[in-house]
Order: sequence, then structure tokens, then C-alpha cells
Amino acid sequence: MPLLQSMARDLATVGQRIEQLKASQEQMTRDNTNLAEQLKAGREEMARIIAMVPEQNLRPKIPTPLPRPTATPTRKPVSTLPSPSATAQPHTEKTQLSSAPRTPMPLRSPSH
Repeated sequence: MPLLQSMARDLATVGQRIEQLKASQEQMTRDNTNLAEQLKAGREEMARIIAMVPEQNLRPKIPTPLPRPTATPTRKPVSTLPSPSATAQPHTEKTQLSSAPRTPMPLRSPSH
């Protein structure tokens, strides 16, 4: 019998929750209807306002074209290549490297 009583309580709880869901759904339906009416009223108001504006103000204004500049003579492009004297290799004498070992430089202590 305890199992039967438990099932009866569970069914009663499920029934209550179903009723709550129905009430919530009905409220959402009312809210959606109200919002749809508000949207419709807003669109109608916007249409009335647009109808009051003269048609010439609704057309996009096309700017008048600017006068074309007068033709100026074209210049010859300036060469960007370096001059021959700048590209000439400087004359250097070849120095002979010594193969003698060098002494290492002393370490410096870091200064803060």
C-alpha cells in the first residue's frame, strides 16, 4: 500500500505542475498578443509620420558633381636608381688577418 500512496502523491504533484504550465502558457500568450498589438500600433504611427513628410524630403539627395580640375602637364618620373658614383665600390686594400690568438676581454660587473 505505501507504494500506491506514493504514486498517488506523485500523480497529484504532476497534475499541479501541469496546471502551472498551462497558466504560464496562457500568460505568455496574453503577453505575446499585447506585444504584437504594440508593434502594430508603432508601425501605424510610423506610417502616419512618414505620410506627413513631403515626398521631396524622402528622396536621397544626390550631391552635385564637383568641377573637374584643369589638366596639368604631366611630369616625367624621377629616377629612383642611385647614381653611378654612389654604386661604385670603394677601393680598399686587403689586410692580412693574423692567426695569433687574442686575449679575452675582461668581464664587466653589471651596474644598477
